[in-house]
This record gives sequence, structure tokens and C-alpha cells, in this order.
Amino acid sequence: MQESLVANPPRLRRAAILSRYGTGLILATMFIGTHYPYSIPGTEIFHFSNFDKALHFSAYLVLTVSCLASWEFSTGILRPSHYFFVWLFGTIYGALDEITQLPVGRTCDGMDWLADIVGIIAGLTIFRLIRRLLYRLI
Repeated sequence: MQESLVANPPRLRRAAILSRYGTGLILATMFIGTHYPYSIPGTEIFHFSNFDKALHFSAYLVLTVSCLASWEFSTGILRPSHYFFVWLFGTIYGALDEITQLPVGRTCDGMDWLADIVGIIAGLTIFRLIRRLLYRLI
């Protein structure tokens, strides 16, 4: 793995920059999407549905993988404490995201938060499984 980090530093730097911007874009999109009031026509389909839980799961899975990839591409191979920090950040962000939906007329749903946490755990696992593949792609 270390050879791939040293073999092509410009590509690794480019991948780090793109993944950081991608992570920021994902986070901004998630925040805007979860704070859009239900009073807007067409958004009521997502309210109280299993599709909503799948969106929460998927969004936090993608955010977790993106966050880990950008961190590893920027600093090197991650240790278990890095994985824990990403889990902790995602879990706290998910709780705050649910709470801050109340002022815009949306609900604070514990099951959404649970879907977020399960998505984070799946993202941690998937990143661990595909990280070697990511280095081959850059």
C-alpha cells in the first residue's frame, strides 16, 4: 500500500483535494435536503416512509466513505482511532441534524437517527473492504 502512496504523489494529492471537496458537497447537500420544509409541494413523499430511512442510510454511508477516503488520501493510512472519530462525528452530526429540523417544521425522528448510525457503520465497513481498490483507481 505504501508504494502506491509514494509512486504517484501528484495523483494522490489530486484525489485528496477532490475527495475533500466531494465530502463538503455531500455534507452541504445533506444539510439542505434535511432542512427543506415539508410544506414545499412534492416533498411529502419522503415523509414517514421506508424510503426516507433508505435515504438516511445511504446518505450517511456515502458521507462516511467519502470522509474516510479524503482523510486517508490527505494524511496516510488511517488508524482505528480515526475510524472511531468518523463514527463519533457522524453520530453526533446525525443527532444534531434531527434536532435542528424542528424549527423548519420537520420531525425529529429517532428511527432516522438509527438509520444514520447503521449507514455510518456500513460505511466504515465498506471503506475498510474497498480501500485498496480506491488506491488502484487513483
